[in-house]
Amino acid sequence: MDGTDKSFVLRYVGSRFEGARLPLDVLADLPAFRDLLVAFAKDGWRKSNQARQRLPKGFDRFISFDLVAIEEGSAKPKLDWSRRAAQEMLPGIIDELDTLVRTSYKEIAKLVDGAANNSFPVALSSEHIRALNKLGSGLVDGERIEFQNCVGVDGNVVYLDAHRRKTLITRVRETYQTRYEGVGKLVGVHKDGTIEISTLDHGELRLKIDSTRIKTEFDGCIESDVQFALQIELDNNDKYRSVVDVYDVEIIDSSLSNSLNRIDELKKLELGWHNGDGSPITQVAIDTSQKFLSLRPNLSSIYRIYPTVEGGILFEFEINGWDISTEFKATGQIEIFGVQLGGQDELEPESFDDLESGFMSVFDKFTNSENSK
Repeated sequence: MDGTDKSFVLRYVGSRFEGARLPLDVLADLPAFRDLLVAFAKDGWRKSNQARQRLPKGFDRFISFDLVAIEEGSAKPKLDWSRRAAQEMLPGIIDELDTLVRTSYKEIAKLVDGAANNSFPVALSSEHIRALNKLGSGLVDGERIEFQNCVGVDGNVVYLDAHRRKTLITRVRETYQTRYEGVGKLVGVHKDGTIEISTLDHGELRLKIDSTRIKTEFDGCIESDVQFALQIELDNNDKYRSVVDVYDVEIIDSSLSNSLNRIDELKKLELGWHNGDGSPITQVAIDTSQKFLSLRPNLSSIYRIYPTVEGGILFEFEINGWDISTEFKATGQIEIFGVQLGGQDELEPESFDDLESGFMSVFDKFTNSENSK
């Protein structure tokens, strides 16, 4: 930093970000961060300039940032705010603006840290809420955004993850937005350019798509499996409210359908199916394995799927020089283990309570599949 610019560094932590990689679905965080900082800067300016009725012309536009680097250490986007550009248009308040920018960054960290300690603002403006609905919306289990050089009340660096984000947004308003990806069934096709899909988590959803796709892709495909990526609105009890945006929806290939059909077959197994032994497959094992398929459908062609005598479902596959086994147990727990093909390394068995407790990060580490969802 040369004294004329203010740099902010956000650190993305999670397997997807190793090697200084930023998946495209999280890039929307950067303008959202800027918008949230500007919202706080506006509040700060109004508070210190109560006699003035309006913000200075160009105030919003000249708090802008450039992505100048993605540093190593997970992925650390470095954002620079240049005083030079603002100096030309807002010379009379440049020092005050500089202070507001610095203070607003601390206000963001304070807001996020408060969510971790059950401390919330009475209310936030619609401007703040819009930015918060975008910031971190692409984060998945085990991922977080750290605000470098900001320490929370616990003495650790302040970070935003999916849980804190939901807690924060739902405490200052009734609903929040989140990214929702998965696999469902096409149950309706309409001439007005909408389709209906049946989902495991939120029932039937109606999606607006390009009307030209109705005939070319979806007409005549009722009951086909579809893969989708959406932005949806949920209430503070995680109940579905609406579809905000449709990023992608398409009929999926036969390999995923075959895997889903295989699980449907396993549902039919009765007590004693294995030479007098063998429990029926539990519903929680079925639901968890189906959810897993919806999260990583791109690997369906290599999965070998078997029942276990305890009532669970076992996925076996070879990838990247490894023979991996993943067991979705009858209790809902998940175990992953494996051996290196032609090598000495082993993946010792690791157990997880569910898909959201760190399993996906370990799975992605060995399959490199997180960017192919």
